[in-house]
Amino acid sequence: MRQMRLFIAVNLPVEIKRSLGSFIQVLRRFPLDARWVPEENLHLTLQFLGDTPEEQVPAIVQGLNLVAGEVAPFKLVISGVGVFPSVERPRVLWVGVSGETTALADLHRRVQREMGLLGFAAEQRKFSPHLTLARIRSPWDIRSLLQKAEEYAEGVKNFGEIKVVSIELMQSELRPAGAKYYVLASMPLSGLPAV
Repeated sequence: MRQMRLFIAVNLPVEIKRSLGSFIQVLRRFPLDARWVPEENLHLTLQFLGDTPEEQVPAIVQGLNLVAGEVAPFKLVISGVGVFPSVERPRVLWVGVSGETTALADLHRRVQREMGLLGFAAEQRKFSPHLTLARIRSPWDIRSLLQKAEEYAEGVKNFGEIKVVSIELMQSELRPAGAKYYVLASMPLSGLPAV
């Protein structure tokens, strides 16, 4: 039985990826021991499914189509920067998401509910929408990098706005050069807007 490493995401327009890619290039000048996310891999994760039998893909797509039919398109703004879990113990450098985050949280909740019916465990952590820029191996001099990142992010105000019109089932292939992502299925959001 073939296993596929899967996750569900909101993908970003090319211009936002380019904008964030430029930001990453600025930050890479700092001597930070981190694994940077390649520009083409930037996305907003809704749920990580992990290693999944290939036979389950049709049921996952069917469930995601149900979710997409319940949610109307909405807008997000990509702005702000920070680290998880704290400046003292940074593990992830991220860019924030604002705008219609209530709609995003609702989409996340519906995805988790539908995937739960298929046996996928829901995330235990509270949903905190963000885009991961880097996974930090060693926190050496993180404060000066974070200060520069905040100054840059403040200067550009935001990295762009996106209209979320679909969700994607993604496959991640781990390679020596890093992960490569593929879209397995795209489900357009077709629900009616809330009144």
